[in-house]
Amino acid sequence: MLPGAAAVSSHEKFAAFNALFAQNSSEVSSLLLGAITLIESDEVVAIDMMKKASILLRPHLTNVDGRRRATTGALAPWQVNRVKKYVEENLSTAMSLDELAGQVRLSTSYFSAAFKVSFDMSPHNYIISRRVEHAKHRMANSSDSLSEIALDCGLADQAHLSRIFRRATGTTPSAWRRFIGQEVAVQV
Repeated sequence: MLPGAAAVSSHEKFAAFNALFAQNSSEVSSLLLGAITLIESDEVVAIDMMKKASILLRPHLTNVDGRRRATTGALAPWQVNRVKKYVEENLSTAMSLDELAGQVRLSTSYFSAAFKVSFDMSPHNYIISRRVEHAKHRMANSSDSLSEIALDCGLADQAHLSRIFRRATGTTPSAWRRFIGQEVAVQV
């Protein structure tokens, strides 16, 4: 390769990056501003907006249509779907890394690394996040006690639910339930 060719190629890459950055910066700003304003009233939409902003900030990992591109070392789409389904079906029971890896026919160590690439979190953190979401759903849609909900989410007891729920959401399950109850009362 000619010495000048590398410099031109590098300059072209930098120019392309600057053009992409200019195009996406206003969209990222508006997504983050919208997420900040919605975080108190609609946490799910706010998180979705932050995820979209994050995708725009990582253009090398996305396709033209914004979908995440397959990354080296990631789980195949069928494996992702099978793991998600298995976790959802077994939230009330203990799940080991070996069980999850067995679902997609991978060694435990390879599965753990590939899972992190595919989900941007460890298998343990994913299971905890799904249990917290399941607990939120149960609290919002039933009058069951927190200890019953904790057991249904595969947790040891109400204290365990309170610890992980507070770590994930910044509030206790009972405070979250009261808040949701007020939201429902206002809508009625």
